[in-house]
Amino acid sequence: MLLQSCSLFKKVTYTQRGQGNEVFFDQVQVTINPNNQVRAITIDPAIGNIEDSEGAAGGVFMDGFKGIEYISPSFFRYAILLDVEVEQMTNKKLVEYIHQWWSVPYRIGGSTMSGIDCSNFVKGLTNYAYGLDLPRTSREQAAFCREINKEELTEGDLVFFNTGRGISHVGLYMANNKFVHASTSMGVVISSLDEPYWKRRYVKSGRLEMSN
Repeated sequence: MLLQSCSLFKKVTYTQRGQGNEVFFDQVQVTINPNNQVRAITIDPAIGNIEDSEGAAGGVFMDGFKGIEYISPSFFRYAILLDVEVEQMTNKKLVEYIHQWWSVPYRIGGSTMSGIDCSNFVKGLTNYAYGLDLPRTSREQAAFCREINKEELTEGDLVFFNTGRGISHVGLYMANNKFVHASTSMGVVISSLDEPYWKRRYVKSGRLEMSN
């Protein structure tokens, strides 16, 4: 049943998607200067200060990125959020799809930019990024996967949660215990498996048979 695909029902609040050098998700902003250096800064909206990843005011430029002019700023934003080197962001389609759908609100049974639910988001993401056609609901997707241990998770694996009755929520694992999903409270977002809410509700992980 559709009602079992994602079973947290509450009013959606979400922020607008970032563009250009505007503040992006999690108050992360990325700027590339003419010398191919990258500055990543965070902005604390509560006190209005600007800090870099080392805690110094005003941000810091990072050197050593060869061919950086060919990398979209959105890749740096996701690399910062996932705490990985930007060179590890090799799946262009994965980043493109997430960026396109970022902060789209949750809607049970939804499949459009006006609202989408967790299993429909994962279904669309895996189809676009990996060429796979998944079943519709989170329970069906869990049965479709080969179960793996949580410690084995790699990019493209699915993570399943009990937010109601049995398996009722699904996300796609990315890196460093972080997964992307359509959250009922924040829309399409990246969350951590270490967050108490998801840690308590985690059920299992599954691996898909990727297309060649």
